Amino acid sequence: ERNLVMKSIWAKNMSHEKNVHVAYLYTLKPNADTYLELAASNLYRLFVDGAFVGYGPARAAHGYSRLDKYALADWAGKEIVIAVEVYSANVNSYYTVFEQPFFAAQIKCGENIIAQSHDFTAYHLHQRVQKVRRFSFQRAFSEIYHMERNPAALFAGDTTGWDPVDIEPVAMNKLLPRYVSYPKLDKLPALEIAHGWISLDHSVEPWHDRAYSEVDNIAYRGFLPCELEEDIGDVSQFVYHEVEESTHEIIGAMSYKTYDFGRTLTGFFSMDITVETDTTLYIVFNEVIENTSTGKCVPAFRDSCSNVIKYTLSAGYYHLQNFEANSARFASLVVITGKADIKNFAMIVYENPDTAAYKYDFGDPDLNRIFRAAINTFAQNAVDVLTDCPSRERAGWLCDSYFSARTEALLTGDNLVEKSFLENYALCHQAPCLPEGMIPMCYPADHFDGIYIPNWSMWYILELRNYFNRTGDKRMREISKEKVLGLVEFFKKYENDYGLLENLESCVYVECSKRNDPEYTAGVNYPSNMLWASALEAAAELYDLPELSEKAKTMRRTIRDLAWNGSFFEENAIRDQDGKLVRTGHTTETGQYYAFYFDVASPETDAELFEKMRVVFGPKRDVEQVYPQVYPSNAIVGNYLRLELLLRYNYKTQVLQECKDFFLYMADLTGTLWEYVKPTASLNHGFASMAAVYIEQATNENARWWL
Repeated sequence: ERNLVMKSIWAKNMSHEKNVHVAYLYTLKPNADTYLELAASNLYRLFVDGAFVGYGPARAAHGYSRLDKYALADWAGKEIVIAVEVYSANVNSYYTVFEQPFFAAQIKCGENIIAQSHDFTAYHLHQRVQKVRRFSFQRAFSEIYHMERNPAALFAGDTTGWDPVDIEPVAMNKLLPRYVSYPKLDKLPALEIAHGWISLDHSVEPWHDRAYSEVDNIAYRGFLPCELEEDIGDVSQFVYHEVEESTHEIIGAMSYKTYDFGRTLTGFFSMDITVETDTTLYIVFNEVIENTSTGKCVPAFRDSCSNVIKYTLSAGYYHLQNFEANSARFASLVVITGKADIKNFAMIVYENPDTAAYKYDFGDPDLNRIFRAAINTFAQNAVDVLTDCPSRERAGWLCDSYFSARTEALLTGDNLVEKSFLENYALCHQAPCLPEGMIPMCYPADHFDGIYIPNWSMWYILELRNYFNRTGDKRMREISKEKVLGLVEFFKKYENDYGLLENLESCVYVECSKRNDPEYTAGVNYPSNMLWASALEAAAELYDLPELSEKAKTMRRTIRDLAWNGSFFEENAIRDQDGKLVRTGHTTETGQYYAFYFDVASPETDAELFEKMRVVFGPKRDVEQVYPQVYPSNAIVGNYLRLELLLRYNYKTQVLQECKDFFLYMADLTGTLWEYVKPTASLNHGFASMAAVYIEQATNENARWWL
C-alpha cells in the first residue's frame, strides 16, 4: 500500500448520484521530468491537449485504488491542457464496485508537487443522459448522449458554453501500485460492407430484460423503468433494407451503413461527424451479423446486452468517442432523423499490449489462425484483471482465471495481470451478503443477492498454488492465507459421515451444461468432491499442512468406491428414505475428465475407461448413437480438461487435431474464441485463450508445462 499524501475531491453534492461524469481540467507547461499521478473511482479517461492518452484505473478491491503515472515529457516546453474525465456508476455490478466517487491527482516535477486535484477546474458532463437502462445485468449503464457542442473541444481546453461546478473534499481509497502495462489505445479502421434504409416494425415489443425490469435499488441498483429519461429498447423495431447501388458518404434520415472490423475487437468507437440539422444517430454493434429476408442485420440485444449507443446531436462538427469499452466485429450507424456526414469510423482498442512480441509459426495455417485468435482473446480479457468476457460482463471470474492465467505466463513470460487479480482477492473484505469464509465468485464486484459458486472458490486455491509455483511470490501466498484457511473451515460444515461434501448450497457449478441441473448436483456431487480434494492438497502445499493432504487422499479413495458404477464415474448420490446414500445413475463426459484430472482415476488403474474417454468421447462423438446416457461436455471446463489430459499423457497429435475441431470455426468467424462450443453467449471468452497453451505444448518438445 502507498501512503502518498494526495487530496481527493468530487463535484459538490454529487457523490451519491448514479451514472455521472465529471471532467477535471488543468493547464501547465511541463518540463522533461514532469509527470501526472492519478487515482479515481470508478473509471477515468485522460486527454492531453485533446489527445486520448489513458484509460483506467486497473481495478482493485473495495477500499483500494491503483495509482497510475503518466509522463508528460512529450509535451515539454509547450503549454498544454490536462483533462481527466471521471465516471461514477454508484451501483452494484460485476465490473465496477459500488463505492462513492473521488478524483485524486498530483502533477510533479521530479519530487516537487506542481499541482494537486483541488487545483483542477471541474465540469459536470451532463451531455451523457443520466437516467437510462443498464447495459446488462452484470454491467452498469448504457450510453445515450445529447450533445450541443463537440466534446473534444472541452478536452482540448475550450470551455466555451461550459460552467465550472464547485468541488468538495471526499474520502479516498488506500493506494496500491499498478502492476499491469498501460494499453496502447491504437485505432483500427472499419470497412463498410452494407448500406440501405430503415423501417420500423411497431408490432415488435421494445426489448426488455432483467437489467430493465428487476431494478429495486436494494439488491440491484439502477433507474426504475418509470424514472428513465430516454431508452434504446425500441431499436428492436428496426428493420434493415439493404440496397446494392452505391450511396453518398452522407447518411440521411431512416438510413444506415454497416461496417466490419474484420474480427472482434474491444474498445471505444471513434468517428468524425458533421450534421447540418439536429440528428439522431445510433451505433448498433455485435460480434456477429445475421442475414434476414431484407438484408444483413447487426443484432442489438444478443446475449442480453444493450449493444446500442445513441446520440442526439445539434448542428455542427463532432469528434465522438464513446466512454465504455465494448466488443464488436460489426457495427451499424443508423440515422433516424437528420443527416450525418461520417468519416473515420474506427475502434480505439483497449487491450493488454504485452502479447504483441510473442512470435509463432507452427507451419500449419489452421493452427496459426487458432493461435492468433487465442492471443486476441487473451489481450481483450486481460487489460487489468483476468476477465471472462469484455462484452456482457467484463468480470474477474474465478475458474476462468485458472486457465487464462496460464495463457498469460506463456504469452508474456510473467503473471502481472494475475498478480493484480489475486491481490484483489487477498485484500477483499468479507462480503456481507456471503456466508463467513466464502469468497465472491467474481471480483472486484458486488453480489447483494447472496449468490456464490462454491466450486469457484476451490479453483481459487488451485490457481493460487499454481501462481506461487510459477512466480515464487511469497507475499501473495501470505496475504492470501486467511482466505484459503477460511475456505477450509467453511466447507467443514458440509462434510458427511463419509468425509465428503454433501448438500452444497447456492450455485453448485461444475460445467456450463446439463450437469449443472439440480438433479445432477444434489446430495453428494462427486466432481465437486474431486475438485475439493485437489484444493485441499494445494492448500497443504502452500501452507505446509500435511493433514490436509492426507484428507485429500482419503477423499479420493472414498469417491472411487462410491461413484464408480462399473462403467463410469457417476455424478452424484442422494439419500434414500432410510438415509442411505444411493447413486442417481447420472453420468457425464465431464465427470470422467474430472476423475482423471483430479487423480481419482488414472490410465494405469482405469485403462479401459481412459481409452473410451480418449477414443470415443470428444468433439466428434455422435451423442445420440454412442453412449447417449453420457451427457456430452461443453467448453468450460470439460473440453479443456480433456485437452489437458491428452497432453498430460502425451497424445500431442490428437490434441492438435482436436484443437482444430474445437476452435477453428471460432477463429474463422470472429478471430476470437468462445464461451460455448456453438455461437451463443460471449464469442470472446478469456479462458478459451488456453488454446494457445495447448498448441504450444503439443508442438514444442521444449515447452514448459504451464502449471
